[in-house]
Amino acid sequence: MIYFKKYFLFCFLLLFLEFFGATSYLNLMFVDKKIDNTKFISKNIIDTDIYLKQKFASFDRDFSENFTHKLFFVEKYGYLQKILGKNLVDDAMEQRRVYKGKNGMLYYIVSKKNINDKAVNNIEKLKSEINRPFLFVMPPNKHTIASINFPKGLLDYSTTNSNDLYKSLMEKGVLTLNLNEYYFKEKKDDLTSFYLNDTHWKNETAFWGYQKTIDFLEKELSYTVDNINNSNNISNYSLEKFKNIYIGSMGKRVGKDYIVKKDDYTLITPAFNTSYSYKKYDDKYNITFEKNGNFKDVFVNKDVLSDIDIYKDRYTAMMGYGSPYEIINNKNIKNNSKIVLIKDSFAMPYSAYLSTNIGEIHMFDTRSENIRKTMKEKIKAINPDFVLFVCSPNSIFYFEDMFDF
Repeated sequence: MIYFKKYFLFCFLLLFLEFFGATSYLNLMFVDKKIDNTKFISKNIIDTDIYLKQKFASFDRDFSENFTHKLFFVEKYGYLQKILGKNLVDDAMEQRRVYKGKNGMLYYIVSKKNINDKAVNNIEKLKSEINRPFLFVMPPNKHTIASINFPKGLLDYSTTNSNDLYKSLMEKGVLTLNLNEYYFKEKKDDLTSFYLNDTHWKNETAFWGYQKTIDFLEKELSYTVDNINNSNNISNYSLEKFKNIYIGSMGKRVGKDYIVKKDDYTLITPAFNTSYSYKKYDDKYNITFEKNGNFKDVFVNKDVLSDIDIYKDRYTAMMGYGSPYEIINNKNIKNNSKIVLIKDSFAMPYSAYLSTNIGEIHMFDTRSENIRKTMKEKIKAINPDFVLFVCSPNSIFYFEDMFDF
């Protein structure tokens, strides 16, 4: 009976795939009629390459936008994997294969990677040319090498790659805080430190990372921060818990029918007095957002938390996805402290907690091409007390363009 049920569901889903595939094809045919068929006469190979990339990007966008009920397809495909007992959902992108661990948590399977020497050299060169105290901060990996959640034979090299990167950066003279090391020492657990269905650390873990950074700055760079008695103790913060509220980026790749449960979210905001100015800019340094008020007023997007869509990314409730350039001014800090923070998405909300100690933080997101091109001279002009570079170690291995500065 069980096998009959699985066979029936499998055939049923195949019929759905055929239906959605046909309707999506018809949609694409309609879109294709609108495509510009102007002949392109290439003057050189570079122009040809640019033209072809633009055409491919246009087709890829049209396909995504016109795939009928794409989310429904993802969810039912995930459900099929679940009833077939599959713990690994494959993906065309190697680094986006999703595995469901024994603890019900979703993981990306990371293969062994050689050190991206170009990225490491560029980081060292940036450090030398801006000539300011410099610290590279590596957030912990969601899957640790000692994890028992993966069956024998399924290897994840996140920690191995991170350790290799740490050694390479230190050998180049780039002072590095490897939070993975503290994660192991304190025997932290994946379930309490990361979201079930998302790649990011929880706000609780970001706060822990902030605490470790402050300690490291004081010990290794002899940098004394202000407001330490209030800011560095979680008991001085309000914790607002939201239960079973969302499915993160990894869960979106497999759908709600595949996951074990939705994620909880904890909003952590200061219970002490705060006063801020927070500005966001595009990659041409034009201002796009400005708010003044307390910590919660300027950093927290209440609409994200109240949205009923389970796929709404609650990780972005604090500081959003991150903008190319941002400036945070803490009006309660009077010691003229000023730092630069180079980042990817792991720096949110870590940087919000860090702002409780620093008068002025300038944030650069190297996912933006123009930021990468202009960042060096901007940092020199800012002349910060020190520079923090906060990003996931996996970014260096899989997103090489981010370090082309």
